[in-house]
Amino acid sequence: MELRHLRGFLAVAQEQSFTRAAHRLHMAQPPLSQRIRELEQELGVRLFERHTRKVSLSHAGKTFFDAVQPLFVQLDQAVEACRQADRGETGRLRVGYTGRASHVLLPRLVRAFRQRFPEVLLDIEGPLATGALRLALLNGQLDVALCFLPLTDPGIASRSFAASELVLALPATHPLAERQDLNLALLAKEAFVAYPANKGFHLRDAMDAECRRAGFEPRVVRESESSQVLLCLIAAGAGVAIIPRELQSQGEIGDVVFKSLGPDAHRLSHGMAWLAGNHNPALKNLLALELEPPAPVVPSPADSHAAESQNATK
Repeated sequence: MELRHLRGFLAVAQEQSFTRAAHRLHMAQPPLSQRIRELEQELGVRLFERHTRKVSLSHAGKTFFDAVQPLFVQLDQAVEACRQADRGETGRLRVGYTGRASHVLLPRLVRAFRQRFPEVLLDIEGPLATGALRLALLNGQLDVALCFLPLTDPGIASRSFAASELVLALPATHPLAERQDLNLALLAKEAFVAYPANKGFHLRDAMDAECRRAGFEPRVVRESESSQVLLCLIAAGAGVAIIPRELQSQGEIGDVVFKSLGPDAHRLSHGMAWLAGNHNPALKNLLALELEPPAPVVPSPADSHAAESQNATK
């Protein structure tokens, strides 16, 4: 018994005519009649009562029809589900993100993807350090990571979405807070607060690299994974830091002055990274989304809201 026998049986039962059933199946009538005879022989029963102008189900045929019809409904549903999965309209997409690199990109990307593909399950993990996201991609635990770039691995593909300017953050009470042109080398003996070392934090690597470029190793006295905690420590005078310009726009914490590191300062790129060999159709759909990059953070003329406030009180 093959599917062609069962489809022929259902067509004849529903049309009550071999001629109409053959037309519906896009075949000639004799081969269809042969299929029905083969099916009846295999079952050992007569499925149809043949009349001059039409055919009708026998008692055994009706019982067989009631049992077979739901199977084809399920089969059709399975076929459509298979095609939807192949088109990336269903399934699962595992997304990891870093807090700093993804605070703008993540909500915009999720919103756009959900509007286009609402049936895809999004598993979102984070915030995680960029190094941890890289390992998760390589281990097949994530489909895509929103993180700082580049990720140095030949198997990882990426797409840059925006760039972060690194700035020096000082307490508003710092002796150098009002200085316009500030050379980073002047802070060689200062205490620094920073993101953790040796935990895959791209921002910590970038800060260390800027300090080395200025000729010194930063003396880090406090570490935190939270940008808000770092801003609080800076405002309290615990140390200085090199952080992304975007933190200046948050505005929740005062008493912090932001200073440019100059035109030659390293800029951090962030965007999406994924394994080049990942064939998840939902990932393909995600990568096909068109998103406008966010507007860059523009420093104020005084290069610090806190500095403006402090000057106004003098």
